[in-house]
Amino acid sequence: CFSSSLEFKLSRIPLLGHKMDDTVSAPEAPACLEPGTSAQRGRKIFISLSGLLREGEAYWKAIPDDALFFFGSKRSWVFPETDAEKKESRQQNRQYTSETNAPMRDLILAKEARGEVFWLKPPGFVYNGSLYHGHPDAFPKASEWLQALTDPVTGKPYSPLRLDPQWWKTTFRACDAKRDKRVETIVMNFQNGAHDYGPVMELLHQSCPTLDIMW
Repeated sequence: CFSSSLEFKLSRIPLLGHKMDDTVSAPEAPACLEPGTSAQRGRKIFISLSGLLREGEAYWKAIPDDALFFFGSKRSWVFPETDAEKKESRQQNRQYTSETNAPMRDLILAKEARGEVFWLKPPGFVYNGSLYHGHPDAFPKASEWLQALTDPVTGKPYSPLRLDPQWWKTTFRACDAKRDKRVETIVMNFQNGAHDYGPVMELLHQSCPTLDIMW
């Protein structure tokens, strides 16, 4: 199993739309403030925009400059332009466009300009509200995005995401699991293009183990 330096600090606070169980835990807010450069600790990747919005501006200011955002939402939910997009955004989460959260939107825009943001649901995707509903091309595109980024620990591009179901069925070992050991669920999640936190975190960890994965 991987070094304990990659272990996450945990809390038991469930996020919106996700049930807490024994396979998934969330880091405490102070974990974002722990010392150490990305080259020492690994680059942080935040996978929940809803979770970040609940933390507040003081927390956002402590996010490392090179941190990555890997959000399961559509970009138009956060930056709606048409009346239809604004309606859909309100239906998903009114906090996305709240004036209080304008600093987070500014941070997202700054990171987008540097290629540090990935939206799992593509433009025009009609989401039915199901946890495992997504676009089948989502994770192959996410893999391409990661491979275009440099891992500060190794100085090389990140490895591709492990999207071969056979690897998960024959090579993956439950003792190596950090967030989820349910192979069928992990495979279903990335094949569907879904954003269940446990499977997403396990996929990221097994593919790019230097990433410091945050809710």
